[in-house]
Amino acid sequence: MAEKQEEEMEFECRHYACPEKKMPGFLPGPADIALLHYLEAAIRSGDNSAADSNALDALFGQSGFPQCYERLILVLYAPGHKRILVSRAGTGDQVKFSSVVQRLLVHSRCGLMASQPFRLQLDFVLEPSLPVDYYSVGMEHTGERHFEIGLDGLMARGADNKFHIFLPGDGYVRSVMSMSQLRAYMSRVYGEEYLRQAEFKRFRSESFLSAKDAWLRLYRGYPVVGAISKDKIQNALELAITHIQTTQEANGKFLYYYDAAADSRRDHEHPGRDPIKNPFYNILRHGGGGLTCLYYEKNAGRGQTFENVRRAIDYLITQTRVQDYAGREGAYIYSEKKAKLGGSGIALYLLAEYQLVTGDGRYREWADKIAWHLLNQITASGEFIYYNIYLDKPVTEEENQKFFSFYYPGEAVCGLAKYLHLVDEESRGFIFEKLHKALEFLLVVRPATRASEYSVVPSDAWLMMGIMELWDFADMRDSKYADFVFTDAQKMIDNLYKVTDAPYPDYAGAFYYKYGDYPYADGARCEGLLGAYELAIKMGEQEKARKIWRALRLAAWAVMHLVNTEDAIYFAKNPAIALGGIRFKYTRHWFRIDTIQHVASFFAKMLPYWDSAESADEP
Repeated sequence: MAEKQEEEMEFECRHYACPEKKMPGFLPGPADIALLHYLEAAIRSGDNSAADSNALDALFGQSGFPQCYERLILVLYAPGHKRILVSRAGTGDQVKFSSVVQRLLVHSRCGLMASQPFRLQLDFVLEPSLPVDYYSVGMEHTGERHFEIGLDGLMARGADNKFHIFLPGDGYVRSVMSMSQLRAYMSRVYGEEYLRQAEFKRFRSESFLSAKDAWLRLYRGYPVVGAISKDKIQNALELAITHIQTTQEANGKFLYYYDAAADSRRDHEHPGRDPIKNPFYNILRHGGGGLTCLYYEKNAGRGQTFENVRRAIDYLITQTRVQDYAGREGAYIYSEKKAKLGGSGIALYLLAEYQLVTGDGRYREWADKIAWHLLNQITASGEFIYYNIYLDKPVTEEENQKFFSFYYPGEAVCGLAKYLHLVDEESRGFIFEKLHKALEFLLVVRPATRASEYSVVPSDAWLMMGIMELWDFADMRDSKYADFVFTDAQKMIDNLYKVTDAPYPDYAGAFYYKYGDYPYADGARCEGLLGAYELAIKMGEQEKARKIWRALRLAAWAVMHLVNTEDAIYFAKNPAIALGGIRFKYTRHWFRIDTIQHVASFFAKMLPYWDSAESADEP
């Protein structure tokens, strides 16, 4: 029996262990570094005769780069400049490395770019490119018609006989995730009529990027992550916090949306909305930005972001309206002509967490008022009122069904659960009663009446976290609450690409709705899964916690691919803003405060458990 359990454990471990071993790697040696320094010096010199062909080819021959290739492509990047791309294919004798470098050095803009920090990308096409029907391939297809954005590239020759290249990693550089987005990009650049007459070939390449005294292997355009570690998670968190601090406005608002590929704040979902003349700001996501700083402080203990949190809270208070409930004042958050349940819920979560972390009670009066509002939004049936105001019109209980929100109740539960720590024991009973009624509706009634709102991958991470928070109070412990959290956690794990079944190595740790889907590395769901882990720890369910931790560790590896590290923003027009952002998708470059919030908060809350969890999972 013990032997069988060991076999099952070993099999399970293979699902989650060492995703980095499936990825291509490159460990540069002395010869590779010597080649790097030679190339950097030649580019910086501004002299197109600075590279000695024989010396350069000799250095390349000693390097670990592929020595036989169909085509070599070099790309030079520098902030604020259009990149330079040069390439040459081998015809008969192998094309010399130095001949392609020389094409780069003689480019008219090379000297100008070399006066700034730059990055050099090397792409080696090892297999012959193959003809492809550009208009019949895509991510959604299987077999020969499948085109994997980030791994497949295109070579096109137009009717004018000009040659064009879209590198595999350009899916990442150009912020392209689907074939429709790729076609839209190509049409903008070359024109649809030109593309219709062009001949296309598809290819793959081995791609490398210069770094400080190193070469980095790129996969899907992103520097290979390598093994996940506590230090990498800490670094990603520090970058995100620094980004939040440096981009926060004086009035407390956070940088809401940014597209690092376009250096633009124009929302891709609302391209007609001018971010200056007609700015949009989601107040729920604002509260999440403040929470991220507090989660960071709970682990770091430095106090360096408390001023940022206070500015964020002060902005929230300017958006607060007071309302009378049975002779007692309540308050709700009002923004963009709406008063959302979730906006007030997260605001309460932020206010209560701030007081608990800092001991500063300056906002307690507002926390009391918002809590009273939330409690009065729970109807006799246990259902929350989702919007107190919608487009400047009060919402009645009878109208409530028209404004249903799947997520807002979980956010309200989180806020009230954290607020309970500020309330004396004698005053908690009423809140417990209201929360039990709300949870009965959310866990028993809603799944039946709103079945169509549920997806194959559970998405109510806020509710999972809220129940975990409530477990601190004996009166809020109920087995069906815990069962909900662990059942949803298992469903998430079931729909998580494993190391053993991921269609591509970097899919491992990301969620999917249907097997084969593009990887959905999701910080919000990771927070919910971490909530399940924390609940297991609180309940003393060590074996359950250990199993969840393995999935969390793999999920952390996946979301690490979304982090804009120093090396990951080699393409960026404005690195100062791009750095520390956390994107929503692998090859899309827009991010919002909430895409940063969910991943950074996940990392911040995961870090305190790292050492003990890793020790507990050792064979």
